Amino acid sequence: MNDIALILSGCGAYDGSDIWEVVLICYQLEKKGQRPVFFAPNILQKEVIDHLRQLALSDQRNVLSESARIASDQIKELGELSGRDVDALILPGGNGVIRNLSDSLGDEEYLKLNPDIRRILREVCRRKKPIGACGLASLLVASALRDILETPLTLTVGKDPRLIRQIEQLGAVHVISRGTEVIVDSEHKVVSTPASLLKLKIIEIAQATENLVSGVIDFVKFTQNRRSHA
Repeated sequence: MNDIALILSGCGAYDGSDIWEVVLICYQLEKKGQRPVFFAPNILQKEVIDHLRQLALSDQRNVLSESARIASDQIKELGELSGRDVDALILPGGNGVIRNLSDSLGDEEYLKLNPDIRRILREVCRRKKPIGACGLASLLVASALRDILETPLTLTVGKDPRLIRQIEQLGAVHVISRGTEVIVDSEHKVVSTPASLLKLKIIEIAQATENLVSGVIDFVKFTQNRRSHA
């Protein structure tokens, strides 16, 4: 059984992690004999959104505490995570990826990432372990890795022209895809899918997350087989 780290950014698609994506990723991991381990930064959310009215609230909420609504007491602070301790890393989507794990998109070429998210993405990449990214998480992966790779990443955020432009400004190659599809960057061991960015039905989100998890686990097995024959 392999440990697959999931980094959460809160609870709820408008200001945190997309709950459907998190739950379905965990289901697929356990179904395939893998162990999901949960992490989130111990910081305040930049904004709290009423998910019914889609309006900003004056509340202050903690990203780690909000993420625990999904992961319960199994979740740990992101600062405790090391690339040597896990076999792969998956970032579910949701607006919290941008609101809480980095600064807002704006028109900047670089995203200013949370220091721990930047560190762990680079650690995992340097150890040649696989990374999975749903939706907006592809932007974080592109930003964190752009200056340590010799060749560009290949990623997808679906079909949104603004997000495609942002990915390309971050130095990655973008591939337009349907919501259930995954784009596999075999050179860098990165698997990405638009998933909920494209307003999918639950059954379609399930298909997207199954494809993502399968791609990540295939890379884990490939890496482990190479090491065992080295």
